[in-house]
Amino acid sequence: MKRILLFALVTLSLAFGASAQRYSADTDTVYTVHSISQDQFKEFIADYNASDWDMLSPRPVVVDFYADWCLPCRRLDPMLRQIAQYYNGEVDFYRINVDKNSDIADVFQIRSIPFLLICPMEGEPKSIIGVYPQQEFIRVINQALNL
Repeated sequence: MKRILLFALVTLSLAFGASAQRYSADTDTVYTVHSISQDQFKEFIADYNASDWDMLSPRPVVVDFYADWCLPCRRLDPMLRQIAQYYNGEVDFYRINVDKNSDIADVFQIRSIPFLLICPMEGEPKSIIGVYPQQEFIRVINQALNL
């Protein structure tokens, strides 16, 4: 019985994992969404407490602020993984749990989730709140990043 259950779990995880992450056509690299903390945000993206916004990342960044209990956030997660594949490494994608990282949520005045922060290389970050069709997210990201 344990073997059957284990087999079923492995099969399901492979099936869902394959649909959420696609491989780049020219490499075996998987572009995905990385979970980070507010301290890692300061290290990888920008110091959100500084008076001037200064990007530390070598590429534009999209940050998904979410919570585990949030159903729209759960719906967005696989879509965001596909969007990360669409950008093929030209944009970095991260996610931050607002329940575990309340300081950064307060700084950005996040009152509704999912909340995407789109950080271009130059200029101020832009945001989008809620879940939309994948093409709409791509349109908003392209517009915010001048792509």
